Amino acid sequence: MYNEFIKMAEKANPFFADYAKMMSDFDPKKMTEEFAKMSKGYDMPKVDFDAFLALQKKNLDAFAAANQVAVEGVQAVAKRQAEMVQQAMDESSKLIENFTKMDNPQAAAAAQAELLKTAFVKSVDNTRELAELVTKSNAEASDAINTRVVEALDEVKGTVLKAAKKK
Repeated sequence: MYNEFIKMAEKANPFFADYAKMMSDFDPKKMTEEFAKMSKGYDMPKVDFDAFLALQKKNLDAFAAANQVAVEGVQAVAKRQAEMVQQAMDESSKLIENFTKMDNPQAAAAAQAELLKTAFVKSVDNTRELAELVTKSNAEASDAINTRVVEALDEVKGTVLKAAKKK
């Protein structure tokens, strides 16, 4: 089935065959051996893999924390939107009830104009509130990542300086 897919892809996309061949010729072991041969002539610093793994763990923890903040932000926005919809439905029910009791067409028209004005102002306020919630959530998530990037760069700098002192 895979071969059929490749044949179909080659017919539909003339560039696909080149990529497929390139990927089929890719040998990570051979590439590693070539890199090792090239790097023998250079004085490469020793890598502290434990420090590297600790750094990566901290990075993953920071991304997980930022993701949690983002999820909580989305949940807060969704909850607030649901509250806004419920509030709007309650207000609409009351207004419809009031309109049905009005006998004077001019009073009904004035009430409708006031309703539209109130609804517009409320929708602008709600939109602004939701935008502020999203902005706050994004800022908190970004701050978590930015803090970790600065820490990681300091850690890399420290590791490189430490390795340089060992020489």
